[in-house]
Amino acid sequence: MQNNVKIREATRNDLPRIVELWKNIMDFHSNLDSFFTRSQDGHQSFLEWTTKEMGSDNSKLFVADSDGNILGYIKIQISEYPPVFNMKKFGMISDAVVTDEYRRQGIGEALFKQSMDWFNEKEIERVELRIANVNPISQRFWEKMGFCPYMTTMFKEK
Repeated sequence: MQNNVKIREATRNDLPRIVELWKNIMDFHSNLDSFFTRSQDGHQSFLEWTTKEMGSDNSKLFVADSDGNILGYIKIQISEYPPVFNMKKFGMISDAVVTDEYRRQGIGEALFKQSMDWFNEKEIERVELRIANVNPISQRFWEKMGFCPYMTTMFKEK
């Protein structure tokens, strides 16, 4: 990773750039599968959701910052399983994005490590995420980070 890249907690000033990164990754996915086509006001809903979550003790938003330029972000939270399971809480990585031109430089790994440090502080023992099957880049990255499948989500359109 470049020396001038710092992983830090996001601020409200970072949100416009984070929304732009979110729009880019959604558009990338929608080119692979139309299911991911974002609604006309999807970016506004994402902004509202992210802003609300920023004030929570159960979520974090970290950015990779290079001299004020946001190169990527990771959005994480603590979620709860239904009461039928022994394990009550788990970590969820809901978004992780690094701009195309800065991929494969250790930024994603650094964002992930910062997230795992936070989960460890919160005594979270299991972390989950969802990966689009149409995105092999994401699949390879998360496998490299030690993730493996445990459940398959299936769908049927009528």
